[in-house]
This record gives sequence, C-alpha cells and structure tokens, in this order.
Amino acid sequence: MHQCPYTKHNKSSDYTAHLPTDGFGMYMEADNLNIAAIKFSIGFSILGYCTGGEIKIVIDSNEYIFSKGDLIVIQQGYIISLKEKSDDFRANYFVISESFINEILSGISRISPLFYIHMRKKIFYKLDENEIYRYLTYFELIANREKAANNYFQKEYIVSTLRLFYLDLYNNYKNNLQLDGNLSANTRKEQVTYDFFLLILEHHMENREVAFYAKKMSLTPKYLSSIIKETSGRSAKDWIVQYTLFEIKSLLMTSKYNIQEIAVRTNFSNQASFGRFFKKYTGISPSNYKNKHME
Repeated sequence: MHQCPYTKHNKSSDYTAHLPTDGFGMYMEADNLNIAAIKFSIGFSILGYCTGGEIKIVIDSNEYIFSKGDLIVIQQGYIISLKEKSDDFRANYFVISESFINEILSGISRISPLFYIHMRKKIFYKLDENEIYRYLTYFELIANREKAANNYFQKEYIVSTLRLFYLDLYNNYKNNLQLDGNLSANTRKEQVTYDFFLLILEHHMENREVAFYAKKMSLTPKYLSSIIKETSGRSAKDWIVQYTLFEIKSLLMTSKYNIQEIAVRTNFSNQASFGRFFKKYTGISPSNYKNKHME
C-alpha cells in the first residue's frame, strides 16, 4: 500500500469512523465506508464510487443502497449509520474535512449557492459508462500521484483534482436544471434560501450581519438561520463570511490594490479590523496571502 501525507488506505480490520487528522483521506478498493454501525453525526464529507457489491446505510432515517456503479456524495452534518453490506462490497472513496472542502470550492467563483441545496438532497448518482470512466479517473490520478518520487505539491495537486470533481458534479446539476426547466426553488424553505443568497450577492460587501438580511426578508434572524442551515448545511453567518472571503481573496490575488485599498473597497472600518477578520477565518494575514499568491 502506498502512503503519503494526504492519503490513507485502510482495511476493515483497522476501521474506525473518523476523519484523518490532515483533513483528507483516500481509500482504494476498501471493503467498508468510513461509517459506524451506530448512529452518529458525520463530521466530514464522503465522495465515493462503488466498484463491487452493495452496502445499505441509513441517512437521517432514510435507508439507501449504495451498489456497483453508483457515485455517493454525503455532506457532513447528516445523522448516519451502517445497516448492512455484502461480503463483496468494494469502493474507492475520499473523506474530506469542511476546511479542505472550503479550500477546494473557494477556487470556483461561479458556483451557485443553490448547488449546496442540491447536494443536500442528491446523495446518490447513477452513472453511465462515460461518467464512470471520468469519476474513476479522479481516484486514479490522486492514487498515481502519490507514487511519484517528489511530492512537493501534494496538497495542491489533490485540491486541484477534487476541484474538477466538484465541477463535474456542478455541471451535472446545471444540465439537469436546464432539462427539467426548473431554475428556481420549489419549496418555501428553498425559496427563502434562494432569496437570501440573492441578497448576499447584492449586500455582502456592505453588511455582514444576519439580522440585516433577516429584516429585509421580514424574518427573525433565528428563523432565517435555521432554514439556511437545514437547506444548505451551513449557517447564514457562514455564507455571509464565505462570500466576503471570496471577494477579498479575489482582490488580494490581483496587484491592482494594496491592503488598505482592499479594506476600504470591502467596507471595513479600518485596515486593522480587515486584517483581524481575514486572519480569523483563514489563519493567515491578508499581506501573507497576497504575497503567497503573487509569487
């Protein structure tokens, strides 16, 4: 078995339901998923492809069968448990932390927030022959990469490859929307979420408080937050912060503006508060981030 800082390959004998400490794990031809027999709140995401047999799992009281040829995308936060599996079950899968996924998706600036609602609903994908080949390639690319003698940019390679994985999922989502002719949310909660995201796009640079958006929607902050969490898997505050960071990172990666000018453009009271905000959510100062991406 090949080992590298960002991949792990476990047999069922050393199986435990946990996320690797580095935030990312890869399991090839595994005879289990990283799921316990008892119910637990999953603290990581699972992206997997079943290469043989089948496994029966319970997600939020709903029973699902994951079988050969299926792609599975389980977002963190679900209540999940393993019910049963066949002896010939095999799967290739990734387990990914929230911070790792944020790093992946932050590089896809055009992604619609409604895609996150879609992923909360769409757990299994039945793949055709071309899709099977394409998704299996992502696993093989990362598995083969670790065999290289010099893995100086291992994490960057994994992030870039998984970004393409998510772009394929997003492309699938967009194509299905066009085929269905359903470009807007159908339920009341999804409509509230859709309206909230539109307001974020319009106002995230001028106001970063949930109460501001709740007032515009004639809702209480608590009710708005509960709906956004339920439909998207993230809190309303998380989304406001995420879109603010998207904007800031985009500005930092250009040489046109200095740090002070970016602080002004993003409506922070001063450069110090701008720096504190950015470092709180990224772990790095704006200047260090800018220097890193301008090299």
